[in-house]
Amino acid sequence: MRENNEIRKMTRRRLIQASAASALYLSFPGIGGCSSTLPRYNRVNADDGRPVALIHGNVVDVRSGAVLRDKVLILRQGMIEDLTDRLPATQDGLTVLDLENQYIIPGLIDAHCHTTLTSQSSLDIFGLPTMQKQFKRNYIQQLAHGVTTVRDMGAMPKMLHHGLEMIAEGDIVGPRVVYCNAFTNIHGGHPDIDPRDLSVFSDIITAFIGNSNLWFQDIPSLEAGMKQNIADGASFIKLTMDRKSLLCGRGQIPVYADEHLRFIMEFAQKHNLPTAGHIHTKFGFDRALQYGISSMEHSIADAELTDSEALQMAKKNMAIVPTMIIAQTLAAEEAYDQLPPQYRTDFIDREMDIRRRYLNSRLDDDVEPSIHQANMASLKNYQKYGCEQLYAKGKFHARPDIYFDILLRGPGNLLKMKQAGVLIGCGTDSGVPLMYHGTLWREMEMLGRIGFSPKEVLRCATINNARILRLDDKTGTVEKGKFADLVVLKENPLEKIEACRTPRMVIKEGRIYDMTSKA
Repeated sequence: MRENNEIRKMTRRRLIQASAASALYLSFPGIGGCSSTLPRYNRVNADDGRPVALIHGNVVDVRSGAVLRDKVLILRQGMIEDLTDRLPATQDGLTVLDLENQYIIPGLIDAHCHTTLTSQSSLDIFGLPTMQKQFKRNYIQQLAHGVTTVRDMGAMPKMLHHGLEMIAEGDIVGPRVVYCNAFTNIHGGHPDIDPRDLSVFSDIITAFIGNSNLWFQDIPSLEAGMKQNIADGASFIKLTMDRKSLLCGRGQIPVYADEHLRFIMEFAQKHNLPTAGHIHTKFGFDRALQYGISSMEHSIADAELTDSEALQMAKKNMAIVPTMIIAQTLAAEEAYDQLPPQYRTDFIDREMDIRRRYLNSRLDDDVEPSIHQANMASLKNYQKYGCEQLYAKGKFHARPDIYFDILLRGPGNLLKMKQAGVLIGCGTDSGVPLMYHGTLWREMEMLGRIGFSPKEVLRCATINNARILRLDDKTGTVEKGKFADLVVLKENPLEKIEACRTPRMVIKEGRIYDMTSKA
């Protein structure tokens, strides 16, 4: 009777939201529909057992910034067997592919994304097939844009593992996925959307998709959650370090006690797991520096770092994946009649123009059209309700001032880190609203506008990311003995980083896909 009373009290909108969420996720085990309409790319070498020779290719050495011209790469059993000058003989039994002096770079790595999120601002009961399709497209879009490895920074674990199974079984193509499973967050910490605000059936839903949050209450529940994450294959721990919510209409949120952080770091050391922390504030940065986390995720909004702090990061081997493009994307100018004067800088004006042109262009290759249309419509909520009322209205929108502040201070902080020798990676935060999978090129080009050379940008997206993911012995460079993860480009990315926008071919573990034609 009590449950019936609660349901009767729900507004019609809330009931539709709840039904939509439940219908989607309860139907998830049968998600195989719509596959015939997914983007598909032609395989060049259908016979996986036959070795391949890529001839007349210009190999980009991302370490030195040199171009090794007119090289031959031998790919066998998913690995780079040789990098040589010798053209193969007929009797070698190789499939020969002439690259005609195009450029070869290592497979790109998106070191910060969320593969189980479909970049939507809201749920729609009539859009369930679209959501199912976009979930699959997340993986396909990453590979199609040259990303052969991703680091999933917080997922619905059961959905994630279903996606991994689809890739392993060949139902869809997709990148290699390094993951943490659920966020290791204290109850109510970031991401601080209570599942019950989405659906009264949240407990049923999470039984099917897995819970994206540990939301631990004490040390025993923290330990149990982390043990479950690693039992399910996690290779790092994702922390959430800030005490300020990112959401309009929210304020302070719970943070770890010192005893929690000490326990987490001891657990990480014992299990040889790196730690990665969501950080948008100086508060989170200071604690991360104190405890020596492995990588800082995102950028600081409320402080300019000193040279000394940047040097401390480097000394403690603390890397950063700045995801500056998410700041550009979520810095919603739609929230203001006019931008506040402090945000009217040349850099921010330029980024707003780039953001505007991207979001107003046709993005069918980046996301399902109806998702993007709904996202664009949702931007009107800022003016309709006002930022401080959005959470109470059931609208989960990011605070634009936080992201404008990142645009204001982030570039300077990042350049100080670069000067100090901090290891800098490259990621997108794709999966959150308006940030679409397969758009690592947007972050790469933004790093260029901040002041990184093309060589430095390529290093961030390849070997630096591989080091952050602890995969630099397997990927990140074009070398003998590494995975045959490669991207073929028409133009030299050392001269123009925009060359990475449109790969000609993408190779993952020796499987070659022609990106110039769809099957």
